[in-house]
Amino acid sequence: MDKIATMLRKPPLLGIVLIVMLMCEKMLAHTYTGITIYGLPKPWTYIVPAFMGFVGIYLVLRGIGKDEVKGSLLGYMGGVLIWMSWFESGMPLLAHINKIDPVLPETGNVMAGMMGEHVLLEASGLFCIVLMFFLMLNKDVRCRMLVWIRRKAKVEVGKPTPGYRPMVARVAAFEYIFVTWFMYVLTLVLIDVRWTGLHHPVTYVGAVLISAWGIYLGWKLTKQREVGLSVRYAIGAVGVLWFVPEILALYELFYEFYLRVDLHPIAMTIVFILFVGSFTVLWKTPVNADTGRSEVK
Repeated sequence: MDKIATMLRKPPLLGIVLIVMLMCEKMLAHTYTGITIYGLPKPWTYIVPAFMGFVGIYLVLRGIGKDEVKGSLLGYMGGVLIWMSWFESGMPLLAHINKIDPVLPETGNVMAGMMGEHVLLEASGLFCIVLMFFLMLNKDVRCRMLVWIRRKAKVEVGKPTPGYRPMVARVAAFEYIFVTWFMYVLTLVLIDVRWTGLHHPVTYVGAVLISAWGIYLGWKLTKQREVGLSVRYAIGAVGVLWFVPEILALYELFYEFYLRVDLHPIAMTIVFILFVGSFTVLWKTPVNADTGRSEVK
């Protein structure tokens, strides 16, 4: 078993393990959201997400000071719980309080339209872009996309701080929340009937380009070697790659079985086992005590 685990922590299998783990997490997160929003009676539909969001905060705090692997994994899980609990459950409540009407196509197809919380989230895209701009100007931000944009735009921000080591738990949590937010807004803008709508040539082209981007990032993930860094890279890569099943579901070409765990208990059990198994393999990665990074031989 140790030999198999060691193989799974090396490229290209490391990238594949991360893709499996994060894809399973996305499915489980959707299951969790469906249960908390639509399955729980009041007031538990508010109490449970509120509590789990604090659990996410706790995991991020626990990850501070940990090595690259455990810190990244704890931050990642903390970011998942914060987003799925406070954002996914909070936005419908805010939309209801502020009486934000849904935006639906004339056919009334809910899948091709947006509920009030989606309208609210799409509007937040302005804040997302502005925040991304100022993040790009931070010389110590190592996000591959922001560094690429900075280089192509020929924006000089100076050299990174010598010896600077980021808090990987904070970075992983923030990356998960920001990438999920960005991709959510991007998808909503693409399908908004007030702009183009789901069935429009611009949307078709955009969907193909974003899907290709996600597949490319997934391929690049299989080239990563250090486990902790690979976890953080995977958050962004799979965050984009998840657009593929999302857009296919909107076009009714993919059945989101994870939204109905009551109808598909065996499939969701397999998803859960794959997630836990992948997480465990990564969590037990040997780490160099001096560098804090993975030490896979």
